[in-house]
Amino acid sequence: MTNAQFRPFVEGDGYTNPTYWTAAGWTWRQAEKITQPVYWNDATWDGPDYPVVGVNWFEAVDYCRWLSKQTGIEFRLPSEAEWEKAARGTDGQIYPWGNTWDAKRANSLESGIGKTTPVGTYPNGASPYGALDMAGNVWEWCVTQWPKPYPYQLEDEWQAAYLEANQTRRVLRGGSWSWNSPVMRGASRSYYDPHVRMVYHFIVPGLRVVRHTLVP
Repeated sequence: MTNAQFRPFVEGDGYTNPTYWTAAGWTWRQAEKITQPVYWNDATWDGPDYPVVGVNWFEAVDYCRWLSKQTGIEFRLPSEAEWEKAARGTDGQIYPWGNTWDAKRANSLESGIGKTTPVGTYPNGASPYGALDMAGNVWEWCVTQWPKPYPYQLEDEWQAAYLEANQTRRVLRGGSWSWNSPVMRGASRSYYDPHVRMVYHFIVPGLRVVRHTLVP
């Protein structure tokens, strides 16, 4: 999701309407007096076509619920399994574009840019499904609790009880501009606490949304 896509949420009632939030998320927002992402007014990160960054898992869930209300279409965060399939395809390739690392196909540490890039900068890095930036640029929240063991057992992770397990760490996928090629692999896994919005400049999470369809 880009800053332009996130802006109506910030300027609307996304941060002020508790009906979109999990109980723990609303408690966190009130305690911290949060009204926008960490880098919302920072010219380095806030270009309209740049990915929104500096949002935690609570904010990501909130945004999906808000977006669903605005559009009448139910959106949510992807599960970890859905994210990985979207990145690797049915053949399970190593990187979104294939099995050979190519620094020209992703915004990683090797690119030397040192910050995020606009969504669409790397069209040759698209996954088999046409999804962009599944390797590099920003880490992306998944709904999945950490650790979820393999083989992956399909369940509805967007149900209220699963979302309200607020002390549970949540999965991050995709790597970012500040991480090197091993982390760009489609199978690479990471996680953080749901209230974390940034860890220095090395992890500044963003998000990707999916239509609410449970896919085996």
